[in-house]
Amino acid sequence: MIEIAQGEAAREGFGAAFETGDYETLDLGRRFDACLLYDALHHSEDPELVFPTARRALKAGGRLLLVEPNWLHRFRGRGASDLYGTTELGYSARRLRRLLRDAGFVGVCRFHNSRKRLYSNTAGDTAAHLMEPLVYRLSGSFLTQIWLRAQAT
Repeated sequence: MIEIAQGEAAREGFGAAFETGDYETLDLGRRFDACLLYDALHHSEDPELVFPTARRALKAGGRLLLVEPNWLHRFRGRGASDLYGTTELGYSARRLRRLLRDAGFVGVCRFHNSRKRLYSNTAGDTAAHLMEPLVYRLSGSFLTQIWLRAQAT
């Protein structure tokens, strides 16, 4: 993945530097404004170590964006665990918020992903547009990814 990212950065003309390390122990010296943990935490056997590592990488006031499958992934990921020997956990939004706060993050805010579709002015589309946020809030624990934003202190 690093080789792919380096190739894409070069193709786009970005002077990006790529480093690899263990996201449970890495210390990048509080030099970043933002950190993205996308679809990764559920592979850690010790998630309590990942958020402090992210916090240590962020400047004071830096932002973390976390995107994770929900708690059902613990069961849906069993096939990958069996086939590849990977860790496949799942979390509730409540547990992730607690882990973030325990690691020293503040201002934890949840976002709900949507289909990001366009709506017409028909009665059906108008109703769908108005109901979608409610449907996502009610079904979020079962159907959607968890998107959280937090700020480092």
